Amino acid sequence: MALWANNKPDYSVVFTEDPADRKLRDAVEKELSDKYQTFNNLCKQALWQFLSVSESSTSASGFARLEQRIAELAVKFAEFEHNVSAEEVSRLEGLEHHLNQLSAQLERLQESVNSKFDRVSFAQVSKVVDPEAVESEPAIENDPVSVPETAPLKDIDPLLERLSSLLPQDF
Repeated sequence: MALWANNKPDYSVVFTEDPADRKLRDAVEKELSDKYQTFNNLCKQALWQFLSVSESSTSASGFARLEQRIAELAVKFAEFEHNVSAEEVSRLEGLEHHLNQLSAQLERLQESVNSKFDRVSFAQVSKVVDPEAVESEPAIENDPVSVPETAPLKDIDPLLERLSSLLPQDF
């Protein structure tokens, strides 16, 4: 430390007879008699305070600022986490709502398919003739077989029409 002080020039302060300088010089003399042993120590302390740096609290204030910053970041992280979890809950609720809608649509579709299947099965069963009645009646080969009318094609559900290609023929 002594080498550094020897390599640097000394700074000096000159007080004039100006009333403001006289007032400052009187305050300096009072401080030297009360707290500081040397003018050098007084100047250093004044410079530390003027530059907003405290010699004794530089590491402590830096640590306090770091703790404060960490606390601020923790609060921001908690807010972020809360917002993200709220977004996820909202998304999950939306997905659950859509899933419930799709389940309801699937149930309605299943009911529709079942009712149409029941109507088709009933129509096919009505075509079956009693075997004893067939034996007693003479067979006419040129007589066209009457087929019961089914629902017109216009009434077929387009969704069922698309799904029918996925079903096996014997279904």
